[in-house]
Amino acid sequence: MSRVYLMPADGREGEGVLREKVGALFDAAELGDCFSRNDRTALKLHVGEPGTTTFVRPYVAAALVERIAARGARPFLTDSTVLYKSPRSDGIGLTRVALEHGFGLDAVGAPFLVADGMSGTDEVPVPVEGEHFEEVLVASAVAHARSLLVLSHATGHLGTGFGGALKNIGMGCCSRKAKLMQHHGQHPRIDPDLCRGCGDCAEWCPPGAITVEETAEIDDETCIGCGECVAACTEGAVKFDWAVQGRALQERIAEHAAGVLRPKRGRTACVTVVMDVTKNCDCLGVSEQPLLPDIGFLASRDPVALDRATLDLIAERAGRTLESMSYPDRDGSVQIRRAEALGLGESRVELVRLA
Repeated sequence: MSRVYLMPADGREGEGVLREKVGALFDAAELGDCFSRNDRTALKLHVGEPGTTTFVRPYVAAALVERIAARGARPFLTDSTVLYKSPRSDGIGLTRVALEHGFGLDAVGAPFLVADGMSGTDEVPVPVEGEHFEEVLVASAVAHARSLLVLSHATGHLGTGFGGALKNIGMGCCSRKAKLMQHHGQHPRIDPDLCRGCGDCAEWCPPGAITVEETAEIDDETCIGCGECVAACTEGAVKFDWAVQGRALQERIAEHAAGVLRPKRGRTACVTVVMDVTKNCDCLGVSEQPLLPDIGFLASRDPVALDRATLDLIAERAGRTLESMSYPDRDGSVQIRRAEALGLGESRVELVRLA
């Protein structure tokens, strides 16, 4: 059984109070034991897509940087480039967004480094001997860091139903090629009865796999399975078999998480913000209303237990599961079960509620 610590919090309390709560949570969970003097410590966060307003705020990262630096480690903020069309699809754009969203050295106390480099190709192969992969490609800045703090925002998610610590690790700590490997083989289809030929899906398709005449058509040979067309379509005309394909995606995410975490056993800590929980993750560049009242901050050295506790607390607070409020045909616990089977943690949780 793994301990997960909960610090209740509400966004209306103000930045000063919330920053103090993050520091107190770090201390109570004894996360500092994961970091040693002169460690290059990666603080993996999500800088947020331009347009979204619910990404984790810089003051949370600043509170964690302060605690890590007090251990004598050398923290840096990091995030990786993305597959889809976005300012964050290369290192220049990602750095610009990070700075625009407040993740600068002066505000946070640590520099921002792109995890997988200028073009998303800086990667380190790591053996995992999984069911889907024998090796995975970890973003080089994460791979070369001695220790890791994973700062996640709990949200719903188009592909997995739930995004938390494991997704932030398995997908967010890996290169663009690794993300493509995780999505490989997941091909959507167009329902011609629902498609009105607007072209939104084609506009957002990264590899240009969609053509539009009377209705849209997807070229399976070109499609990378990223799911951007699903998010872009307002008519529900793009279909995925999420029961099968979503399961494979989550299993692949868990195997990539194994590649990130196994070399850093005993040197990884996780903090998840369960506030402003929205239907979609922070990759969607729109402002969304939260699905439930704020719960607070969670911390653990076990990302499996942390994600399990996150889903349980959301269900407890909302009276229904996160997936039922976001994407009812997804099962976000698949990644948790697969990660547990890979030895990345355990799903039996001892929840410690802090004052």
